[in-house]
Amino acid sequence: LSAPARLPLKVGLPREHRCVVRSPSVSTSVCMSADIDVKEYIKIFGRLGEKRLFGDSSAGLCCHSACPDCEWRYSFDILQSARPKWIPTYRENKFEDGREHLAKWGEMFEENEVSLDKDQFCLRLAALKFEMPLGPAGFLTAKQAEISQDALDAFWGHMSRGKPTLSPKQMQIRLKKMLEVADGNEGVMWPDFIDTLTADDDDAQPESPHLDEPIVIS
Repeated sequence: LSAPARLPLKVGLPREHRCVVRSPSVSTSVCMSADIDVKEYIKIFGRLGEKRLFGDSSAGLCCHSACPDCEWRYSFDILQSARPKWIPTYRENKFEDGREHLAKWGEMFEENEVSLDKDQFCLRLAALKFEMPLGPAGFLTAKQAEISQDALDAFWGHMSRGKPTLSPKQMQIRLKKMLEVADGNEGVMWPDFIDTLTADDDDAQPESPHLDEPIVIS
């Protein structure tokens, strides 16, 4: 039998036939949020979560009897829970009648303090009292709730977005972005919190300008 015909080898392929392989984009952040054990995020949520949430102050005028023609029948001025359920997206909320609420995360910023750096943020977050929140499965006691440094680093990276400091205003913005529906919603609950932190968020991670250069194979 004769040997099969050999196709001629083309040394230089036209540009349009070349294969372009891009090297993977590698994040320069120390720790990706999605790499952290979910239990670590329970420890964070249990520190920032609240049993009380201030909403629309005008809803306090409603009798909440589900009157069909009432615009506030599904709105409440104050929501309350037996266990921490919400992280307020506000630092402070004050009603005209004098009632006010300062979020736990707001206490991390001292009076007249413009921003926190990473060390301050992580230290003060870890120092907040933990209480098992509503939402996650299982149960953790305060003695089991020490946060790992990797989790603190990852949470800082998500909230600061690679900046050296974090202001109260930036904290509010990051929390509001966790909400699936932001309109009229003042509190982040566990599903939105954990979905945000464990989702792939490549667009938010800083990348080296040289890591996406094409490698051309002729």
